[in-house]
Amino acid sequence: MQRLTRLQLIGPLVLFLTVGAADVTAYALAEVPTSASLWFLNQEVFAIFRKSRMVLELWDLPLAQLAVAALLLSIALAGMMLRRYLLLALSSNLSLLCAGIIVYSSHYWNNVSKIQAASLVAVQVPTGTDLYFFTLLLVGSLMSFVASHCWYFLLLRQRAQ
Repeated sequence: MQRLTRLQLIGPLVLFLTVGAADVTAYALAEVPTSASLWFLNQEVFAIFRKSRMVLELWDLPLAQLAVAALLLSIALAGMMLRRYLLLALSSNLSLLCAGIIVYSSHYWNNVSKIQAASLVAVQVPTGTDLYFFTLLLVGSLMSFVASHCWYFLLLRQRAQ
């Protein structure tokens, strides 16, 4: 049971660390716009977050990704410290939703200017670092999601006996 409780923390933690690294890189680039390494990190390595950040800026929400990720991590840590496992499970499940929104908004940004015909819609498959972050976000959040459900199923099974 304790192992499943710790696994639930992976999703919010991975989400916070990846979004935090992307936002730190973006704001460091704003301070030092002549840095070639920061340009590379922002344009190539953290491209999935840059594209999803641009979609969220349509609604004028600066730092929205980081704020949501920090909120989910703080809810997960509070649930773990207070032994309120519903908070931990809620944070775990919402981290999967947030990771899905980030991936979808990046995919939306890639396809926003393309003309789509009835049955000739091209499917864009992420490659390179987009694929790595896509996989990292979804696997970490999905593992946390599954652990929270397994934990509650085990709890229900123990109560039934």
